Amino acid sequence: MKAGIDADTWHLTTSRLEIISDRKARIALRTVLVAVLVSLAGLAGLGLYTDAAGPAARATALQQQNASLNAEVAMLRAELELERATRTALEQQVMELNAQASELASQLNFFNAQSGRPRAGRSRE
Repeated sequence: MKAGIDADTWHLTTSRLEIISDRKARIALRTVLVAVLVSLAGLAGLGLYTDAAGPAARATALQQQNASLNAEVAMLRAELELERATRTALEQQVMELNAQASELASQLNFFNAQSGRPRAGRSRE
């Protein structure tokens, strides 16, 4: 029995080590590897496209907002100019009315002085 066991194991120890490659498995592994690499490249490209489109959309939105704000600034400047012109006109009118009031007060004082009445602005005691 010992000789039979030695004969069985002798063949295992004396034979060369051979790595058996399965050609079909290698082709399938290469195909999967290529598919994974193509998928990764596609995802990277999609990410780059999305990143490139993001700033462009943001730039467009900012340009629209800038145009809107410029229109609002132009409107507010026009309102400010109108208010300044109105204020200047009103100040001029106030000055004219004050001058007219002073002239009327002077004429009233003169008239009162001619008729013997006390002057306006002085209290009777």
